[in-house]
Amino acid sequence: MGSTAGGGGGGAGGTSIASIGLQAYSTMLQAQGVAEADEYQAAKLENSAKYGELKAVQTGGQMARSLNTTLGNIEAVRAASRADPNSPTGAAILDEQQQIGTDQRLTTVNSILAQANQDRSDAAYYKSAADHALFAGEVSAAAGIAKGIAGLGR
Repeated sequence: MGSTAGGGGGGAGGTSIASIGLQAYSTMLQAQGVAEADEYQAAKLENSAKYGELKAVQTGGQMARSLNTTLGNIEAVRAASRADPNSPTGAAILDEQQQIGTDQRLTTVNSILAQANQDRSDAAYYKSAADHALFAGEVSAAAGIAKGIAGLGR
């Protein structure tokens, strides 16, 4: 009966070591999962930033074409009404419309680019968070092993 109790004690020690190892492994898997989720978010945000930059270029081009069409329509209407093409009033109207269109285009394009920059910044944050998650997992696993080993010595 004494040997059974001793065998049980050895089994309990083995189980404790296995438990410590499994706990450390679990901690590392959890940290890896968090890191992979952060990496995924970073990749999504990087793609979003790339598409945002493309959208800004396309929007700027489309708005420039639209402005040119508007200015051409104003000139056509003035020509149809036989207005003097060199009149200061006509030039002022064209200048005002061009300024309004340019301001709208710049505001829209800059807003899209600002969002793309924010997406890129957020992606960098998630990449950093992924690295920190892995490191924290390693530290936590090591601390758990040390604590478990210290508990076995009692």
